[in-house]
Amino acid sequence: MNPGSSNGRVVRRTTIDRILECAVTVNWKDLTKAQSNTSMRIEYRSGPQHSLEYLKLWSSSERGYWHLLAEYWMQSSIEHRSGITFSRGNYSADLVRMLDAIMRHQEDFLAPSPDFPNGLVQIRKPSAVELSTARAEMIEAMEQIGTYATHIPAQETEFSRRA
Repeated sequence: MNPGSSNGRVVRRTTIDRILECAVTVNWKDLTKAQSNTSMRIEYRSGPQHSLEYLKLWSSSERGYWHLLAEYWMQSSIEHRSGITFSRGNYSADLVRMLDAIMRHQEDFLAPSPDFPNGLVQIRKPSAVELSTARAEMIEAMEQIGTYATHIPAQETEFSRRA
């Protein structure tokens, strides 16, 4: 996803913060299990090469109380294995695929500031417009890094909720 053009089309570079937010947003339903007042946050740490070493996804349905949903580590150690691990019975196969692609292709996204190695992305429950926008951005980003978006959850519509 280098800046410039590809096949006559302008290629836009997305920040790592934004693409992580999009991944969580399009998987909101799987991650929240229909809790209505949920918010989420992603915490991450950048290493010396400005790439992410790990990230943690937290959920809160009550102000001030956060629960770890998942964590993703680039390198394994005695304390953890590499890749994504879910906690508390949570799981989203689509989020697994998206985070694997994002973390393997970090160089294709605009890196976080080297001045702030610890990052935080706060995400509120998305509106229908925010969900649609996040889905479109995720599809575009996955196509640009060569990971095709066959597993991005379809946008829920009024019709699909009644069926």
